[in-house]
Amino acid sequence: MSETLSNLGTAKVDAEETTNRTDIMSEILAFSPHDGLRMVVENFVDGKAGIPIYLSLQDTDGNDLPLDTEVTVRFDAPHLDSPQVVAYTLSNIRQYRSLDIKEQQSEDYRDRTRVELKGSRLVVEDTEEMQIAIDSSEEIDWDNSEAYVDESAVSVNSN
Repeated sequence: MSETLSNLGTAKVDAEETTNRTDIMSEILAFSPHDGLRMVVENFVDGKAGIPIYLSLQDTDGNDLPLDTEVTVRFDAPHLDSPQVVAYTLSNIRQYRSLDIKEQQSEDYRDRTRVELKGSRLVVEDTEEMQIAIDSSEEIDWDNSEAYVDESAVSVNSN
């Protein structure tokens, strides 16, 4: 069943917001399916490569994070020493700064928000995590920020 992921989580997937460490690629949001469930994130949505991810990233002053902030997707599991990068890194957040969340979600602009996985899909079991990570000179403030992964890319089912 399709599921829109958000920084607030869903009925089937927990979300954990984290403040990034500055000037190093670090996690800001982790998704993990509930016990007994598996989350599958498809790289091809509507016949095009990439996961539509919608972001509004603000600092504690309510300003957009810097333009040169990088974004990627990582995978973490108990058997790994550190999270593994599983997507090509976006070198800046221009598309997220110039469009609000509603615009990012529209058919006209959704292609600008795609983060392309290095494989055809990412399978996340209930003891594992999919992470959105950034490298920024400023810290994110989750009181002023939002994040969503498009429902057409995500399904959650029994494992």
